[in-house]
Amino acid sequence: MGMVTVTARGEALTLRPFTLADTADYYELVRDPRIAASAGFAPAHSLTEAEFLLKQQAKLPQIFAIELEATQHVIGSVGLYERMTNTGEPAAKEMDLGYMLNAQYWQRGIMTAAVARILKYGFETLQLRRITASCLANNPASKQILLHANFRQYDSVRHPEYAPFGPGQTELFYACVALNV
Repeated sequence: MGMVTVTARGEALTLRPFTLADTADYYELVRDPRIAASAGFAPAHSLTEAEFLLKQQAKLPQIFAIELEATQHVIGSVGLYERMTNTGEPAAKEMDLGYMLNAQYWQRGIMTAAVARILKYGFETLQLRRITASCLANNPASKQILLHANFRQYDSVRHPEYAPFGPGQTELFYACVALNV
């Protein structure tokens, strides 16, 4: 998927590959502790750290910047990550959905529109049969995005207090199959 335009409540968004020119906008995302905690990483503490993280993201071919066309600023990311089996092998015809959005743009339908477009890409272009996702139980907005996109919860796990992601919290696991889109 090259560049595509989607609309969320009248706001035009472009989904496109990341470039190093996005570093300052990306830093706004990855330095926010609310976003980092939900996405499972430690907040970036400098522009240099954000640039390193962005370079890692840019290597992943199914991860896209969400650019608000009105400002031409990157306000989030959405994409599909390689899903591993319990034996450590890549899962055939399955990927994991991941996303994050600048908190200033929450509750505007932006991520719902971006996720819908990524699902279409995953099922129609990549010919996936299953896309999975997860969120912490204390993140009702993310849960609503998944439910709106026809994901169904299939499991949950309570993380131990010493876990690096969501210590002491419950993580909910969801799946969407091509027939649900």
